[in-house]
This record gives sequence, structure tokens and C-alpha cells, in this order.
Amino acid sequence: MTPSVVRHEKRRRWAVVAVVAAVLVSAPSVVAALAPAGAAADADRLRALVLDSAGRPYQGYAESAGSLALPELPNLAAVTALFSMRTPMRAWYAGPGRYRVDILGTAGEHDVYRLPDGEYTWDYGDNTLTELIGEPALRLPRAGDLLPPELARRILGAAKGDPVSALPGRNVAGVAASGLRLVPADPDTTVGRVDVWADPATGVAVRVEVTARGQEAPILVTEFQQLEQTTPVVEAPRPALGSGFSVASTPDVADTLGAFGQVPLPSSLAGRPVVSSNFGGVQGAALYGRGLAAFAVIAVPRTVANAAGDAAGKAGAVQVKLAAGSVVQLSITPLSLGIVRSSVSRRSYLLAGTVTPGVLQSVADELSRLRRSGP
Repeated sequence: MTPSVVRHEKRRRWAVVAVVAAVLVSAPSVVAALAPAGAAADADRLRALVLDSAGRPYQGYAESAGSLALPELPNLAAVTALFSMRTPMRAWYAGPGRYRVDILGTAGEHDVYRLPDGEYTWDYGDNTLTELIGEPALRLPRAGDLLPPELARRILGAAKGDPVSALPGRNVAGVAASGLRLVPADPDTTVGRVDVWADPATGVAVRVEVTARGQEAPILVTEFQQLEQTTPVVEAPRPALGSGFSVASTPDVADTLGAFGQVPLPSSLAGRPVVSSNFGGVQGAALYGRGLAAFAVIAVPRTVANAAGDAAGKAGAVQVKLAAGSVVQLSITPLSLGIVRSSVSRRSYLLAGTVTPGVLQSVADELSRLRRSGP
């Protein structure tokens, strides 16, 4: 299973990939119906194993499927697509500092390499290898973040204090997995539950389901269809002669949205403390709240706010008048989105988080009252 860029056949037809993917989806489900399911395990012990699994190697094929009808926000179309459609991925993970993830789609293939000497992307459509420079404090989400082991660690790590309970085991990609359910304790979160199935011996998560509060069906599911828990050989990409090469900065949320770097944000909003600020040295971006009841605030140019407001309006957003401005608010459970325009400071802000619309409106009201300081 050693990957190599040069071994991909240029004649490969994406229609064939789609057929193969369909077979990969259906075949394991038939096998799983006959294979033994995992035994129920102590939920706290399983959570600890999953959180400690970053050093466990694996390689295989996985798919994530999101059902969030997100609007295409400015410069974030690729990000919103991750949570609103099916994303097939093949992964080779030797450890946190050495892995490769191929995103397989009908429009082409896009690969991400993480190696000790840096990070690279390979775009088959453009026939271009790109070296990514820098380590932004708030990197844009990408497909590899939705691989079951990665997503499970992120969610369980963010909600360490929330209670978990055992779920019946199930067989996923040949793994007799044990399950746990996390139910957030904070009443202001819009996340109802998170179900995780993992190998009870290694802690490698094989399936994750995220369900919004008040709903029965999950809004995001990611699962392995094929899996080997062996150490892959992940080598630097070796593009064929004639391929392009470029160097670019690693995509950063603040840069992508044009965040204002000199806009100070308060130490708390809606009673929730700031937990991370100055993303990548940008003062006008911060994360508030803890666990699964958190939200981000980014000060943006008026052009970005206007474009985001138009996109949200087409998706059914409503405009609410505030004492010192207005907010365009959109709820796509479990996400709450807002675009704030202040008549006091003449500034605009983007809000996004897994908190109730009421909390986000309180945040918008406080931001609209802020006096202007800085440029």
C-alpha cells in the first residue's frame, strides 16, 4: 500500500472511481452484518484510549457524509462542502508528523502530505505540487480532519468534562469496535450527542456520528470502509517530469476572511470567556466558550460581511435589529451563524459556533456596542 504520485494512471476515469466507491460502501455493510460486533466497554476507559491514540498507525479508505445546508461563505466554499456532502478519502497515517490523505472526488484528486520536513499538497487536476509554509494558529478545516480517529480525538478532547456512556458494539471495516456516547452538559450547545466506535485495544476510532440537539438522525457521519492498523510507508511526493511546483502559505482562517489585525476583542462575550485569541498574530479573531458550546468571532472588512450576508440571506437568514446595529442570523442545526454590523464602531464581524441562536444574538448585541479603538 505504499503510495506514490507517479504511480497514478493518468487515464483513470472518475466515473470508474465513483463505481468503485459505491462498491466499497456497500460491500463492507454486507460483511459487517455477518461479522461479530464489538463488546460493550467501559466508556471512560474507551474515551481515554481514543484520546491517547494519536501515535497509533493506520491506513485505509474512509468516507464522511454531512447534511448541513451551509451557504457558500466568501472564500470558504471548499470548507462548507466538507459538511454538506460526501467526501471519500484514502489515508496513510504513520503518526502526527508523517501521513498522507488523498481526497477522491468526481472533479479530481487532491492529496495532502505531512512529513517531518514540511507539508505539501498535490493537485492532479492542475498537475501541481505545492509546498505549504507556516503553521497558522487557526488553520482552515480540511477533509483529513474528518477521518474518524482525528474527529473523535478533537471532539472528545474539547469536551473532556462531559459525561459518556457505553453503546452496543458494532463491526466497522473488520474491527469489532466498542462504542461510547457523549452528551454535552452545557444547555446552550446545539450538539445533542456524539457517538464514537473505536478499537477497544488500540483506541483508533472507526466511526463517528454527530447529532444535533432535538434531532434523531446524525448530521455528520464518518466511517472507515477498509482499515489496516499497520504502519504505512509515507514518502515525499515525486511528481513526474513537467509537473508544476509552487510555494504558498498554509491557509489560515484570518487571512482567508481578511480579518482585521488591529481590532481588539473583549475578554468575554455573553458570559463566556475567551479561550484563544490573536490567531496567527491576528488580534481581530478569537474563540469563546468551552467544550461543545463554543463560538468564533472574526472582525472582517465590510465587503466580506456584505458577501456573507447575501449568501446567508439566500439560505433563509433573518435580519435582527440591535440597539447599536444589526445582525443577519442563520441557524443550520447544530451551527449558528451571524454577520454583525455595528452602527457605533462601523465595524463588521462574522460569528459561528455550536451555541443556540439566543446566545449568538447576545454576542452580536455586545459586539455592536463596542466603541471603536485602533484603525
